[in-house]
Amino acid sequence: MRDDWYGHRDFFTGIEVGDKDEWLDWDHALADALQTIEDYTDEYGLLAWELADEAVEVDAVKRIHKFRQALEQRTSGSKTKPYKPTPGEYFVPRVSSRRKDPEGNEVIQSYTEWVEKESSEEA
Repeated sequence: MRDDWYGHRDFFTGIEVGDKDEWLDWDHALADALQTIEDYTDEYGLLAWELADEAVEVDAVKRIHKFRQALEQRTSGSKTKPYKPTPGEYFVPRVSSRRKDPEGNEVIQSYTEWVEKESSEEA
């Protein structure tokens, strides 16, 4: 779907047909779904119809954001020497992995691997 003419090509030849900027039924459906989710999602990502169900229970699950953890460790300082930032200082994340491929290169989990892991944990 990263084709600018997606949905606006002849089915058999692939030749561009019509106005590529004209919305398709699929575009409208996605926009409607996004708007519904935005309208009915609270600040914690919970959907209104899930919260309205009396049988639903909500639990708070602790998560550690690795960049925030690294930032707090880096800037916490000590009691004897408090942290003093350099003027204009800011931090950006740099991601690395302990996992290596057979050649010794870093391997970071792919989107597909992440989705499969998440869906297996939910089951």
